[in-house]
Amino acid sequence: MIRHICVGMVLTLLINTEGTFCLNPPQDVKIVRSNLQWKPPDDDDSLLYSLQYKPSSFFDFRKTGDEWYNVTSHNGTQLRFQITPEFYGAVFRVRTEKGINVSEWQYSDSVKCANTNSCVPVLKLSVKPEMAYVTMAHMDKSLEREYGENVAFNLSFWKVNNGGYSKAEFVITKSKNEHIFKLESGENYCFQVQYLLFEKPYGNVSNQICAIIPETPETIKSRALLYSILTSFLVTAICGVCIFLLFKHHKKAKQLFQPLRLEIPHHYQEFFRSGEFPLQACPSPSRQSLQSYDMITVIGYSHLKQKGQEEEQEKSF
Repeated sequence: MIRHICVGMVLTLLINTEGTFCLNPPQDVKIVRSNLQWKPPDDDDSLLYSLQYKPSSFFDFRKTGDEWYNVTSHNGTQLRFQITPEFYGAVFRVRTEKGINVSEWQYSDSVKCANTNSCVPVLKLSVKPEMAYVTMAHMDKSLEREYGENVAFNLSFWKVNNGGYSKAEFVITKSKNEHIFKLESGENYCFQVQYLLFEKPYGNVSNQICAIIPETPETIKSRALLYSILTSFLVTAICGVCIFLLFKHHKKAKQLFQPLRLEIPHHYQEFFRSGEFPLQACPSPSRQSLQSYDMITVIGYSHLKQKGQEEEQEKSF
């Protein structure tokens, strides 16, 4: 019983679903220049059109998990839509509606640079001594396919000086690689680029890229040599001034370098004056040995003299 109920519900849903998509979808949905346009399936003026977009072009419309957004600015009766710059890279889909009945979705191609007047070239910069190498690339191939040789790059660059800017220089080229020569080493240069379409500006100006031009090896060596010469001259001058001042004020310098005079504290002076410790300096070891030797000599001589006197007295008796 339950199985028959489930089968009946599924058949009912399928019948309702088939009835929902009973309208014919829009025809010939495509992007022409800056407009999304399509053709009505029938000559029925009462049909409405629902328009949605997906920001990223990397999607699979067969997946049900993709998020789509309604284009609220679109009037349901119109057969076209003006594409603005914020829709770059987006994909549109449109369907017919009448009451509760709708058609299947019809999808457009993704929005390219040729469909919106807001694209900028992709700018890359590398610098070398006295030169810069600029690489410019397209965001996509639509401009080249649409306009061919009528597309060019307007490259501008200028030097930044102490917060100010020099006069900008312009290079108009169709090449994607450009060399800029005769740039001043050690200076900061900024670059930006814009499309030219039929010799007129097209799209937006790219963000500026700035870089300092490196110095040549010869300039670095010359500066190092100059610094060494200046340093040697400065050291020599300082030494000469010091010698001159020392020669001119040698007496003051002599007094300045004399050892400090030590003052004996008062209580030490009283101790020395009390007589408990001799004030005279202690004799040196060499002097002490000499005095000891002299004392021994004096004692020996007097002893011999006394002994000689005693012998003479004995003889006289």
